[in-house]
Amino acid sequence: MPNLIWPRALSPQIGPSGLIGRTIHWLGVALAILVLVTALGFAVDGWSAPIAAGMTLAAIAVALGARGVRYLLARE
Repeated sequence: MPNLIWPRALSPQIGPSGLIGRTIHWLGVALAILVLVTALGFAVDGWSAPIAAGMTLAAIAVALGARGVRYLLARE
């Protein structure tokens, strides 16, 4: 079972599907960071704490989903 916290050493020979998997993974991580920054802005306002909590859960789901795509396509 692949390590869910930290990836194994990168393989230099992953093929086209692996490159797509890595690209989707890093785009998902960037999207999750943007959503978390937006959620932080909502949380600072104070009146939209439930929206911030939902956005935080969505960011976690996006990050984990992107990680899953990387495991499936790049096999790392």
